Amino acid sequence: MTSIKLLVVDDHEVARRSIRSVLISNPNLEVVAETADGEQAVEKARDLHPDIILLDISLPGISGIEAGRRIRAISPESRIVYVSQHDSLRMAEDAMKLGACGYVVKSDAGRDLLAAIEAAREGRVFVSQTLVARGWNSRLDCS
Repeated sequence: MTSIKLLVVDDHEVARRSIRSVLISNPNLEVVAETADGEQAVEKARDLHPDIILLDISLPGISGIEAGRRIRAISPESRIVYVSQHDSLRMAEDAMKLGACGYVVKSDAGRDLLAAIEAAREGRVFVSQTLVARGWNSRLDCS
């Protein structure tokens, strides 16, 4: 299996370290870059065209939602998985409507992040168990 190239975007170093600690358990995952803000995320996506972008929503400068919108325009083959502290069904649905493949609540990342990456790689939608437990029922496509 070819390695999956990932871009990790989160403004908190501790969160990026936590995400990396989950990712290192899978040798097929390669973090090609990390960044701490939305503008840099767009630049890295444009330059690197990663397979999957793990994108926080609350970022300095432009939000993860706006960054996702711009990334979809310049690197449509990159699949976005939002990784956020926000566990609101409404926020998750709004983010997913932009064409994201996944939404992982940070508190679920240890359990759900690798499954979300695998689903995105396969073109399937994935949402955290927290959102499912709260009644997630949207039937969105991963485009």
